[in-house]
Amino acid sequence: MIHAILVPADEERPLYKVAIEGLTGLQAAVGGLIEVMDIDRPDATLILNEEGKVMGLPMNRRATLLLWVHLTRWRGHDALAGDVLIVGRPDDEGNMQDVPRELVELLFKTKVYKYEVTTVSDLDVWNGNQRRYEDWVTAYNDGLALASRWFAVNDVRIVPA
Repeated sequence: MIHAILVPADEERPLYKVAIEGLTGLQAAVGGLIEVMDIDRPDATLILNEEGKVMGLPMNRRATLLLWVHLTRWRGHDALAGDVLIVGRPDDEGNMQDVPRELVELLFKTKVYKYEVTTVSDLDVWNGNQRRYEDWVTAYNDGLALASRWFAVNDVRIVPA
């Protein structure tokens, strides 16, 4: 059994923690065959319905925000459909792991957020401003909006303020 975060496509429903047992549990959570996408910072995996778009499942804006921030190369290229699970990256033997504690802390326990960016001129330094957010979705949106307006932005991250 692994511990995961379920990101419902319906934005009226909150994110919640779930315990998942095996492949059938993963498939039940996303409503069909699974597709996996590894993300960075922290190392985690998004699990979604492989046929979500073909089935006409609704866009999952919150999971798409997570994808675009935590896997920069997908920024602006695709959107995720249907409910999405977040789990840890597989171990050396290919076994799924629990969702990283860092994401649990960020999405469930953080009260105030900020975004930081690196620029193409200095990839190793994270820069931010004084802006603070009370919800993670707005922080993700604003960080990505800055990245779309300012082409010097290389990476975006959301952190506790």
